[in-house]
Amino acid sequence: MKAEAAFVLAFREDVSMNSARHTALHEVCFRPMLGYVLDEVAKAATNEPVVITGFDAERVEVYAGERAAFLRVTPDLENAEALCVASQNIQEKQGYVLVVSGKAPLLRAETLSRLIEAAQGNAASALISEQEDEDDAQKHAECLAYCIDVALLKNAKGSIREFLTGVRQNGGAVVNVFAPQSEYVEVQNRVSLWECGFLMQSRVNVLHMLSGVTILDPTNTHIAPDVEIGRDTVLYPNVILTGKTKIGENCVIYDGCRLNDTLVGSNCALQSVVANKAEIGNDVTVGPFVNLRPDTRLGDGCKVGDFVEVKNSVIGEKTKVPHLSYVGDADVGARVNVGCGCVFVNYDGYKKHRTVVGNDVFLGCQTNLVAPVKVGDDAYTAAGSTITSDVPSGALALARARQENKAGWVEKNRAKKRD
Repeated sequence: MKAEAAFVLAFREDVSMNSARHTALHEVCFRPMLGYVLDEVAKAATNEPVVITGFDAERVEVYAGERAAFLRVTPDLENAEALCVASQNIQEKQGYVLVVSGKAPLLRAETLSRLIEAAQGNAASALISEQEDEDDAQKHAECLAYCIDVALLKNAKGSIREFLTGVRQNGGAVVNVFAPQSEYVEVQNRVSLWECGFLMQSRVNVLHMLSGVTILDPTNTHIAPDVEIGRDTVLYPNVILTGKTKIGENCVIYDGCRLNDTLVGSNCALQSVVANKAEIGNDVTVGPFVNLRPDTRLGDGCKVGDFVEVKNSVIGEKTKVPHLSYVGDADVGARVNVGCGCVFVNYDGYKKHRTVVGNDVFLGCQTNLVAPVKVGDDAYTAAGSTITSDVPSGALALARARQENKAGWVEKNRAKKRD
């Protein structure tokens, strides 16, 4: 069952948060809690929700964007007074209004639907915790959600608790609905923010484990709600997965990995990897201590080893970048060996330039590729070379000074110092 309208309360300042941001914008599992509330409220109301804003109104409205309508009120209004103002814009003269705190991200649409159903034929319904006694609930300052007859809101004053007390005294029935304890948390300070985050993360992690993911230490594994993980993947402790990261099947994500908006194929192993908006193919090994920056794409069967950074580059199938290299703004072919200490020199101080490396290329250790430059298929570069011109296919490029050995130089130099 759905309510005709819905109000989300996000206008008052929680002084105990000690923050310039509205509490509803603080993140729970890497997402502002207002986002969770809007998702669930949208499922429980016929019309788009109206967010009542006040303190930090501009940022609240920017975040909610096109997902809601807005009404600004004075931040020091009582909740019922704000609802009275908001109700003037409701066209429906009959029906019920769902009222939800913007700081209660654990509430589910199913619970809100039970609240709406309980209000039918009554003046209102109030959501209380399973731990609360129904009589004691009326003494509490506010509940996390209500469903109220729209006609009653036209004259609402004071706090919602005071307003509903008056409704009861005038013969109106207000039904209490129990919410699961796991949903009944409203964030008002940093302690309740931590508590809410712990419960939400537990909910997310359990869903993944029930879907076939092994999480070795759920209390030290942090996963955003939109992350997707394939079955038989194993997550070690101290892994952070955020945004719309998607991981395939049968992967091992070792400790120290932080992936954001990153796609990982199947049968991959990652250790101590920081990746942002990157794509990793199947059967890829990455790490430890690797930084994959935006627009990086690693082909199937690649190996990217320790102390490597890749940025805005495409690396072909079965190419190896074993260690201590920087690959920036490059298109690297298949089966390439990038020797230790290779640097793709992409920046001239003014603009970024691109490097193209063909298939089956061998880049010797300490090769510097000064972009823009192309290395043809099956070419070699000698160790220590600085390549500034294109290398033809099948050629060996040497770009270094010739070695000169001066016999007896050490003894002569020591003699001069002794003198």
